[in-house]
Amino acid sequence: MGHTSLEKIIALQKKTPHIRNLCILAHVDHGKTTLADCLVASNGIISSRLAGKLRYLDSREDEQIRGITMKSSAISLHYTTGGNEYLINLIDSPGHVDFSSEVSTAVRLCDGAIVVVDAVEGVCPQTQVVLRQAWLENIRPVLVINKIDRLIVELKLTSQEAYTHLQKILEQVNAVTGSLFTSKVLEERAEKDAEAQSSCTENGSGDQVYDWSAGLEETDDSDLYFSPDRGNVVFASAIDGWGFSIHQFAEMYSQKMGIRSSVLLKTLWGDFYLNAKAKKIMKGAQSKGKKPLFVQLVLDNIWSMYDAVVTRRDKEKVEKMVTSLGLKVMSRDLRHSDPKVLLSAICSQWLPVSQAVLSMVCEKLPSPAEISAERVEKLMSVGARRFDSLPEQTQELKKGECMLKLPEGCSAADVLPSVPHMACCTVDSLYLLMGRELEELDEVPTGNVLGIGGMEEFILKSATISTSPSCPPFTPLNFEATPIVRVAVEPKHPSEMPKLVRGMRLLNQADPCAEVLIQETGEHVLVTAGEVHLQRCLDDLRERFAKIEISASKPIIPFRETVIRPPKVDMVNEDMGKQQKVAVIHQVKEEQTKYPEGVQVDSTGLVTLTTPNKMATVGVRAIPLPEEVTRLLEDNVELIRTMEQFSLFAWEDKTLDINQKILENIQEFKVKLESNLQGRKWRGAVERIWAFGPRRCGPNILLNSVEGYRRPSVWQCLEREKETEKAEIRDFDNSIASGFQLATLSGPMCEEPLMGVCFSVETWDMKLSAPLAQQDSIDEDSQTAEPNIDNQNESSDTHETNASSASSNRSRSGAEAAGSSVDCYGPFSGQLIAAMKEACRYAFQAKPQRLMAAMYTCEIMATAEVLGRVYAVLSKREGRVLQEEMKEGTDMFIIKAVLPVAESFGFADEIRKRTSGLASPQLVFSHWEVISSDPFWVPTTEEEYLHFGEKADSSNQALKYMNAVRRRKGLYVEEKIVEHAEKQRTLSKNK
Repeated sequence: MGHTSLEKIIALQKKTPHIRNLCILAHVDHGKTTLADCLVASNGIISSRLAGKLRYLDSREDEQIRGITMKSSAISLHYTTGGNEYLINLIDSPGHVDFSSEVSTAVRLCDGAIVVVDAVEGVCPQTQVVLRQAWLENIRPVLVINKIDRLIVELKLTSQEAYTHLQKILEQVNAVTGSLFTSKVLEERAEKDAEAQSSCTENGSGDQVYDWSAGLEETDDSDLYFSPDRGNVVFASAIDGWGFSIHQFAEMYSQKMGIRSSVLLKTLWGDFYLNAKAKKIMKGAQSKGKKPLFVQLVLDNIWSMYDAVVTRRDKEKVEKMVTSLGLKVMSRDLRHSDPKVLLSAICSQWLPVSQAVLSMVCEKLPSPAEISAERVEKLMSVGARRFDSLPEQTQELKKGECMLKLPEGCSAADVLPSVPHMACCTVDSLYLLMGRELEELDEVPTGNVLGIGGMEEFILKSATISTSPSCPPFTPLNFEATPIVRVAVEPKHPSEMPKLVRGMRLLNQADPCAEVLIQETGEHVLVTAGEVHLQRCLDDLRERFAKIEISASKPIIPFRETVIRPPKVDMVNEDMGKQQKVAVIHQVKEEQTKYPEGVQVDSTGLVTLTTPNKMATVGVRAIPLPEEVTRLLEDNVELIRTMEQFSLFAWEDKTLDINQKILENIQEFKVKLESNLQGRKWRGAVERIWAFGPRRCGPNILLNSVEGYRRPSVWQCLEREKETEKAEIRDFDNSIASGFQLATLSGPMCEEPLMGVCFSVETWDMKLSAPLAQQDSIDEDSQTAEPNIDNQNESSDTHETNASSASSNRSRSGAEAAGSSVDCYGPFSGQLIAAMKEACRYAFQAKPQRLMAAMYTCEIMATAEVLGRVYAVLSKREGRVLQEEMKEGTDMFIIKAVLPVAESFGFADEIRKRTSGLASPQLVFSHWEVISSDPFWVPTTEEEYLHFGEKADSSNQALKYMNAVRRRKGLYVEEKIVEHAEKQRTLSKNK
């Protein structure tokens, strides 16, 4: 087929029912870009001989060098089938786990997806991820089983064995889809049950009979699964240029054998065989030991083709085959020394892969006009809002409209209502995406994929563009990878700083997963999903966005600090006896002298601290939170933010409307917290929560255990229906919370945020003289005008300075009246914040402290002969293997392990080097894990001295991490310059 002209594509863009928007999804190295090459070659954009070698849609230099796709690329293709002309907007997406955010954006744009699976490796971890992403976005997938040539050439399977192997792969893919479907049905069922139960309790009906069928029987799931006889599966070898669906062979054989093609379609895949005598298709091939139809009529032909062309190179047989198929093969291909050239010349005419895939796409995938109402409503229902609760104007936007360039001299309307985060802009230019090129267009009708120019000033990360101001922003994308690897970036020449800032802003817009932020220290920090992603972002900054030389720091590895319950065993796994505990108590008494004046620590870990002016005393205790609670707090950050916002509005006597669904979620969150905080010491703790931290929504809790102090609950939003008596807030309540926020933001070990710690305020006494209290409450009001200290805006700052200048005159007279000098210590609220912060830090240090490391889950596919080397690399890098299983029907093992992020740099390269490229890891951030060793540990018992030696100079991993972070932050590191003097030798005698 010749090259399609731009005019043709513009004409096709107007026929929405004949447009197909689709993306190619798969695990890394399963053949997405090679398949895309074959489809692109069908339009004459590249030569069919170069398909698979050129990798046309990998347009970046680093993609070509590494051999993996890193950025999604789009191209528009023209295809004619059954007398209809179709426009196919194809997006090739990456398979590497670091770039799964690119997959999310590609899936959002499309109405269908081609899922590619390697015939040898089968369903891999990333295949499951992409199937889930397609499911979440409600788009219809079709399946291409690629690399079937490897079953013949590498695994040397017979056609019968290959058929069994392909059946297993189909079962695996359908099992993933089935599990997604089941979970959806069960969720819906649970919601219905909850509604039914609430209505039952209202009606007061008697015993309820529970139906265990769970709705799975009634729900129709027949259209979900992949099956060759339904036409949504293609078998292919993209590198050799061939592919087929059963439909093609059914058409071919119906003419030869005189059997209707509809019968062949149903029987070509399955347990059917051909009875040659009766010339009938019979059931039960397996039980009778006969060859199934698929093997006899389809696979045997392909196997014999490979046998003649590649294995035996039988020229006569090849010529016979070519003439019987009625193909024309050039004589130079027949004489070529590489048999693969001849093979692809024959197969690409006999069974062209582009024809099989594109005809399946046109038949089975929906056009943009057929988008399901459910998907539109889901896109428009942002947050917890339901579609029917949106305004009528908004609901009418379901229909869509085309995009035009404004004529010259027109400007965008300025009559828009002022809505936060909404800007009005003019679209400068529209583009057709053609792989490596862009074609400028004047208009783009609905249902097309396009490029828009001139939006960089208005869009921060992602945005919804609409001609109507009543359009809600679409729901955010589902990202599988979390950005965790951060580096500080600076220009080589400081004068080029503005270019770097602009470049980082462009990078932030261009990459859905990268985050750009400025730390308190003034460093520009880039946060990425992994090592490969980091490298690509830095290359982009240098070459595309900033276009300057930059220097990046070593990766900044995040840690968290926590406390644990006192350990039962010591470092040599000996049970801690009473003598040991006595020794610890003595140690505490000795340490008492270390604390500064005004700080008292008792044996139970209660820290009492007095402010410098001796006016207030705070008693704080640190308690480790159960692991489930920490996880629960991390998962519900958005809910905690909403609760905090409600409390803030209540503080200012305003009301914030919260959607009913969010209220239900908050109630459920509260119930879960109560169920996880069981036991005597947590009695009533959930009701006494004062604040969450750091930044008012983190995984630490401040508890109010002060006797006789009842303050408004953080759960006020749930209690607004019940009219409760208004709880009184004491003066300086906010100072205590602010001190807690500061303490949890940077812990005492290495100034990293805390995690999983509960600070219980047990005493809080104030001896304030009346004028001072009056003066400071004015100070306090001026501070609490905006309680979030980190993000105070300018207006509150000016308010605060005015208030403090007014109060300073009053305070002087008040102080003189009280006859005491207060000014030398500064405002009292500030003293209380500092005292609370210090009390929290000392309380933290009074308990056994530990570091928490960020962990990756690591999935490695490796062959049996390199397993030992994989384990060696993992153990060297503090990894821990969770499970290992052999993949059915292959010699591949799948190893699941966890690995600290701190040890992961260079891990993928090392594994590839050690295993000669036979194993490749996929790393995804998973969770935070406590490092079991104590960073401050020194040997105390006899057994520990025997085991670790007097100096205990075997490396303490936690201490090593802690010192590295302290050194990076410029904090004091306790280490000797000369560590073991007796081990050094004098070099003077060598003179």
